[in-house]
Amino acid sequence: MEPLSEQPEVRMEYDLAAPGARIGARVIDTLLGIAVYVAISLILVSTGDIDIIDEEAFYSDSAQIALLFIPPILWGLYEVPLTANRGQTVGKRVTKIKVITAEADEPPPTRQAIMRWGILAVPMILVPTFGLLVTFGVGIWFTFDAKRQGLHDKASRTYVVNTAPPTDGFTES
Repeated sequence: MEPLSEQPEVRMEYDLAAPGARIGARVIDTLLGIAVYVAISLILVSTGDIDIIDEEAFYSDSAQIALLFIPPILWGLYEVPLTANRGQTVGKRVTKIKVITAEADEPPPTRQAIMRWGILAVPMILVPTFGLLVTFGVGIWFTFDAKRQGLHDKASRTYVVNTAPPTDGFTES
């Protein structure tokens, strides 16, 4: 195998998504996730599994398990099918970007979508506090990468590209 410095440069035929669009999409999707988390919390409060006394919350065992495992499961049920079927979550659709495979301009198959999501989710599930930092590092890697791929994109052989054609900055009157 040739050293990296001697390998030919790969020319990208894709209009790679800008970092701002990717971050914007993740913010939108995260806000949707937070809304779901708040809804689950409110349900647990209304059922008595979370008691709030003098501004301090007391969690039952079932509430702790629900708040730890249900959000990542729902995140997977949200992200994987949308990525596999359309290449877009709600956030990606709003920011006009999509996930495609390295081999073709099409959404990744379910196996690749699961891998892409899992690389982000597993650290958060296994070690919630430290895992969040790992997930952030894996996800933000694209800002340092020449092909704008996060580590989850590299592992799943995907790219995030623009869906709208590029503009030259001029509009027709």
